[in-house]
Amino acid sequence: MKVNPIIISLTSYAERINVVHLVVESLKKQTYQVDKIVLWLDETELTRPQLPQALVALEDELFEVRFCPNYKSYKKLVPSLVAFSDAHIITFDDDIIIPTNVVEAFVDAHQRHSNAVIASRGRLMMTDEHGAFEGYDKWTLLNNDTEVMAPFSIIPIGYGGVLYPNGGLDSEVINVDQFSALANNADDIWFKCMSLLKHTPTVILPRSVSDKFKVIENTQEIALYLTVNTDDRNGKCLQAIAQAYPALFTLFKSDTFQHVTIDNRLLSQLLSRPNLFDSSEKAVSFFRDAAMKIEHSHLNLAYQLMLTARKYRPQGPLINRKIREYQAKMKQ
Repeated sequence: MKVNPIIISLTSYAERINVVHLVVESLKKQTYQVDKIVLWLDETELTRPQLPQALVALEDELFEVRFCPNYKSYKKLVPSLVAFSDAHIITFDDDIIIPTNVVEAFVDAHQRHSNAVIASRGRLMMTDEHGAFEGYDKWTLLNNDTEVMAPFSIIPIGYGGVLYPNGGLDSEVINVDQFSALANNADDIWFKCMSLLKHTPTVILPRSVSDKFKVIENTQEIALYLTVNTDDRNGKCLQAIAQAYPALFTLFKSDTFQHVTIDNRLLSQLLSRPNLFDSSEKAVSFFRDAAMKIEHSHLNLAYQLMLTARKYRPQGPLINRKIREYQAKMKQ
C-alpha cells in the first residue's frame, strides 16, 4: 500500500525574511516529523546570497528553501502542489510560531478523515434568506471546542494552518492565469472553491489546537489582511470564481450546501456548547437556519438544532413555531 508523504509548505517575502526562521524552527520541533518542510520565495525578489544566516543554517534533509515565480500569496501552496504531486500538504503562515503538538493534531485528524481538508480555524459561509452569500465579515468565525465538519459550507482560514489531502483539490488549482485574474491574493477563497469542485469536506479542529499560536512581534503592520479584503473583496472574488466555474453556482444553490454533518460521538457535545460562536446572534442564525435547511431530510437532527437555537432566543416566534411543527411530525 502506497503511503503518501506529508509536506509542510510555507512562503515569505522580503519584509519578513529576517524572522521567518522562527517559524521554521517551531516546525522542525514538532512532535510529529513530516517528510519535508519547504519555504518558497519569489525568485524575482530574493536570491540565495540575500538570505539571512539564521535561515540558511536551518537547511538540512528536512528543511529547504526553494525559489519560484511570483505567485504572491499562492506561493504558500501552488509550487508544492506541482513539486510534490503525490503528497498531503500542510500550509502555515510565516508570522506565527507553531506549538509543538499542532502538526500531530493535523495528522491524527487526517487519519480519521482521510478525504477531508483539515484546518485549525474556519468560518461558516453564511447566506441570507434568499440563498445569496452575506458579506465575508458576516461569515461566522467558529469557536469550537470539538471537531466540526461540513461537506461544503465551512471555509478554512489559512493563517491557522491547513492540511490539503492529496487529490482533494481540483486540478484547476494550479491554473496561474485563472487565480491571478479571478482571485488575486484571495488564496483562501480560491483553494476553498477548488475543494468544492471536488466535493471535498472540511474539518475544523478544536480551538485548543491553535489557542497557543504566537504571532511574531512587529509583523502585523504589513499583513495582507489589512488591505486585501477591503470592500468585501473576498466575496467579489468568490462570485468571480463561480462565474468561471458554473458548477459552483449549482452547488451554492443546492439544498445540501449548508448541511452540517457531525460525528455522532460529538453531536450531543456540539449542541450543548454555548461558546461555539462569537455572538449569540450568530449562534441563533446558524442553528435556526441549519435546522430549516435539513428539516425535510433529517427531521430529528433539525429538531435538536432548533432546540439549541431556542436556548439563545427563548421567545423567538419562528423558532417556537418550528419546534411545535417538528414535534407534531415526529408523532405521526
